[in-house]
Amino acid sequence: MSDRARSQELLSLWLQLLLMILFAAVATVIALYSDSETMGLESTSNIVDIVVCILAIFVARKVAEPANQRYQFGYAKYEPLMTTVEGILMTGICTSAILSSVQDILHPDPFQAPYLIVIYSGASFLISVIFGVWMRSVGKRTGSPLVLANADLWIVGGWLALGICAAFVASIVLGRMGKIEAAAYIDPAVCLVLSLFFLKKPYDILRDSISDLVDANPYAGAVNAVEESAAAVAEQFHLKGVEWVRVRKAGRRVFVTVSFFEDPTQSLQGMDKVREAVTNEVVRLNPDVDIVVAFRLAPVP
Repeated sequence: MSDRARSQELLSLWLQLLLMILFAAVATVIALYSDSETMGLESTSNIVDIVVCILAIFVARKVAEPANQRYQFGYAKYEPLMTTVEGILMTGICTSAILSSVQDILHPDPFQAPYLIVIYSGASFLISVIFGVWMRSVGKRTGSPLVLANADLWIVGGWLALGICAAFVASIVLGRMGKIEAAAYIDPAVCLVLSLFFLKKPYDILRDSISDLVDANPYAGAVNAVEESAAAVAEQFHLKGVEWVRVRKAGRRVFVTVSFFEDPTQSLQGMDKVREAVTNEVVRLNPDVDIVVAFRLAPVP
């Protein structure tokens, strides 16, 4: 990633942090004033997002640093570690909100200031979608998966806010129709639905991030581009074949080791030339991947 792209990535993450602090402050005030379960979930999830935003800025800076004697593969693992923390925090918040919502459904407790919630959620929809679309454009320009992932979360969060807005408009209508008891169920019901929906997010996050942390093959069960290019190179340089291709992923970086079988009857000088040419060709075909190429004499039949 170029210096300009990295600065744009950091700018979008800093703007995200500032916007998230604003959302969290407003949501917390409304939650305390209205005694709304939905706004309580919104407030606590925003606070978690602030922590994640700070971690994202730290990670975006750290992964750009070169490898050193202590971290010989660089800092790519920081990215899945950050998302694992996010997944664990979100799981705890959603579980707590589900239990609280069920309690409120069994024992309805009227909430206050539905108009404030409608205004907040309506504004949240507009701001989140607009900011998410802008972040997506930045992510595409910079090639940053971190920014692209956050952009998608903003857009999804915006549409969820629109759903909250519609639900609380319905509660206002029910209240004006004199159905106060029915309106009281709107808040815990919306909070319960949102919590169940949000649970999928930490599940996906934890599944992917833990796979990265334990070096699972991200392409298991499928022939990937690296394997295809390795087979093509082996044929191009008349090697005896590909012994194996090992792939691991750490955040935005993919590490690959390819082992080729070479002809044991070839001269040492000839093998050296082939090794250099094969290594250069494999790297050229996979410029965005950290590749190590190894060679082994083919077993004599």
